Amino acid sequence: MDGLATALDEITLVLFTTLAPAGALAYALMALPLIVRGGTMEESLRRRLDMFLSVPVVVAMVGLVASATHLGNPANALYVLAGFGRSPLSNEVVCGVVFLGAAGVFWLTSFSEGAQRVAVRRAAAAVVSVLGLAFIGAISLAYNASTIIAWNTPLAAASVWLNALAGGPLLAILGFRMARFYTAGHRLGLAYAVLSAAAVAVGTIVYLLWASTLPSMQNALTSAAELAPAFGPAAIIFAVLGAIGVAFGLRTVAWKGEAPIWLPLVSVAVVLASIFIMRFMFYMTHMTVGLGV
Repeated sequence: MDGLATALDEITLVLFTTLAPAGALAYALMALPLIVRGGTMEESLRRRLDMFLSVPVVVAMVGLVASATHLGNPANALYVLAGFGRSPLSNEVVCGVVFLGAAGVFWLTSFSEGAQRVAVRRAAAAVVSVLGLAFIGAISLAYNASTIIAWNTPLAAASVWLNALAGGPLLAILGFRMARFYTAGHRLGLAYAVLSAAAVAVGTIVYLLWASTLPSMQNALTSAAELAPAFGPAAIIFAVLGAIGVAFGLRTVAWKGEAPIWLPLVSVAVVLASIFIMRFMFYMTHMTVGLGV
């Protein structure tokens, strides 16, 4: 049993579970100003927000497309969709397709004259945001399998949400910067950066707690700790990179005027890298109750 080989075999799913939750949450956070005060917002600003909601959608879509390579044969997608309601993995895929489809339609209609119907746009943005949150929920539940020892814990689902809360707010800040959207005193951006910082802190605690339980998770061949011996140190790297990413995010929202675009880009890239590392560790711990892997 080789944890590294297992994670490398599942690298597309590592990428999917890194990008998709962050993208879905970032969409909801970016859409929040439209939902709450779209009726009083200047039309040009509202249209820019509409347009750049495509940023988190693209991030989530890259993750979902990457996961599709795991099907082996594109025809297998029909079997995945047919399992909706009884298979957690099917629920995850269907929720992702529905969310991205709805978000794509919302973005395309932003270029039409109907986009000026603010009440309809606000309601639609709220619906798409809820679909995005449902997508994150489906991802968090998809890997809690009773036969996979290290994954059969509430920490698995919690880690997905915490990763989304770590990366999503910073991705939303990047979207705001691209849309040239600023609240008075950058208060909304600051709140998002603080939310990301809190998620990194709590996520680090969750990962360290998880690492402490891995030695007791074992089957007849090995333990989860032996499969992923660097899980604990990786959690520290997660904390360090997360702190760096949040610092760049805070610098972005504290900038007087329009911050250089590289600041939020670096912020997002570093935090997503930290999440990617821990998702890689997660797949390294894949170990069934029996002798099969």
